Amino acid sequence: MSLINNSRICQLVFTCVLGFASAASADQLPSNGDMEYGDGGWYLWQAPKDGGSVDWKAGVADIGYQGSKGAFIDVHKTAKENWGMQFQAPKWLADSGVVYEFSFMAKSDKVGTPLTAIVQGGPPNYDTKDGFDVKLDTAWKEFKFTFFSTQKGFGTSSLNFYLTHVGKYWIDEVKATPLDMALDTGWYGRAEVRIDSIRKKDFHIQVKQGGKILPSAQVRVDLEQHAFPFGTAIALSSNRDSMELWYRKAVEKYFWSIVPENQFKWPDYEHSKGSPNRDAIKEYTDLAAKNHWTLRGHNMVWGIQGFGFDKHWSIQGSCEEIAQNIHARIDRDLKEYKGKMTEYDVWNEPFHEPFLFDKCGWQLMDSAFVWAHRADPTAVLYINEYDVVEAGRTETYYNLIRGMLDRKIPVQGVGVQCHFQNRRVIPALIKMRLDRLAELGLPLKVTEFDLGSMNGGMTLPEVEQGHQFADFFRTVFSHPAVNGIMLWGFWDSKHWIQNGGMIAADGRAKPAADTTYALWHEHWTTHASATLDAQGTASFHGFPGVYKVTVKQGAQTWIVDAEITDANKPKVIELP
Repeated sequence: MSLINNSRICQLVFTCVLGFASAASADQLPSNGDMEYGDGGWYLWQAPKDGGSVDWKAGVADIGYQGSKGAFIDVHKTAKENWGMQFQAPKWLADSGVVYEFSFMAKSDKVGTPLTAIVQGGPPNYDTKDGFDVKLDTAWKEFKFTFFSTQKGFGTSSLNFYLTHVGKYWIDEVKATPLDMALDTGWYGRAEVRIDSIRKKDFHIQVKQGGKILPSAQVRVDLEQHAFPFGTAIALSSNRDSMELWYRKAVEKYFWSIVPENQFKWPDYEHSKGSPNRDAIKEYTDLAAKNHWTLRGHNMVWGIQGFGFDKHWSIQGSCEEIAQNIHARIDRDLKEYKGKMTEYDVWNEPFHEPFLFDKCGWQLMDSAFVWAHRADPTAVLYINEYDVVEAGRTETYYNLIRGMLDRKIPVQGVGVQCHFQNRRVIPALIKMRLDRLAELGLPLKVTEFDLGSMNGGMTLPEVEQGHQFADFFRTVFSHPAVNGIMLWGFWDSKHWIQNGGMIAADGRAKPAADTTYALWHEHWTTHASATLDAQGTASFHGFPGVYKVTVKQGAQTWIVDAEITDANKPKVIELP
């Protein structure tokens, strides 16, 4: 079932417009956000295991802003996970379809102390809706951010602070205020017009045989593969049983760009020092070469401390040894896979997984990009993060990359992961965040798109999943800064989110799969016919990519494949 009719566009735009128009004034949210009624509703939550060590008090006179009642938190030992110690405001009831301003006053005992403010949903998943990162001063300072509430009631219910560093924090005047603010909701309705304008080009072809032009012949061009990368993370096996063969055929049907899901991550690729699993990666390089696909390298460095990464040999020892390990891995692998992998996530999730920076300093990431560029100057080097488009940590990401560019670090692409969890796809909000990141002047790539959460799985009905796939693809394909889209898996049996794939475990195509295929292979495609003029040339308007070119003259027919991507000069088609 394909879900790409234009009524869906009108429906989505109309819904968004109504949502903003209905934003109403509300009482002070959350109640007792200023703590003038004591600590009622305020709570210091710690993870049951390894939640760190902390003292705190709230609603106490003379410790708040301007001598009012406020909160004081003294972190002696941080939790193992960045979310493992949270100072939580009283719960509150949100309206759906409203833009809120989240504001608070805060200070610390040290200049530059990091603090992460989180907008979190209620039960059963308590998923993060938005997040904002700030640096505190020793004097009181006000911080303000906007977020969009997609759920009514306790769906967006908590304003929490992640306490990720040892030190003293003072917090007061926490507010969630509805704003009379409209997003560019009409932008999505113009998506198809924009796609035609920014994705298609006017091409010219010239047909020759034996170096001579071929006038008056009939020529037809049919797009076989977009130049714009559309792909997925995959998990290949060297076992060629029937399911593995089916899996590979399914990849070929829907996609033309791939990335190893886990096999190139350092602990998987080189479990023991000096023994990289080249055979596993050869499955990917061979498949990409056979089909003329682009292949991404994911990832070179990831500071995560779960899934066994904390025990990997590469991050043991001194900072000097860790830097040497990273340098050696980057230098070896980018040289070895030069021309086979065209781009790399050099550093994955830098501000969500700061372990290596807390241990050795942020200059380690700068060095990694410099080393990567020296090892393979032809590769496009990406930084990669989540919650920067699907949630609101856009400014944190922007500032991080802006600083790297100012320091002349060769970061060349911005990876936006787009794990939406249980959030809804809202084109106007996505567009606003993509616009901000596009100001960096670098290409943006959707590197890891999916719906549903790791804990709760896919909760949407299949038809609605298909609708949101179509909404998302239209949104990002029509944005001029986006240069590629990657799903993070497509089949339920090889997907990190339960039922999160667009193909069911038994191989049945869900509506999302039908929609995806229809968009790329039937809707966003090019088929054109013309008669060659006296110079043997013809013109057509279409998507850049690989074309099947059929030429007929009299009783003769020639069929050739040709890559047609340059609109600045005619593409010469030489017939056998």
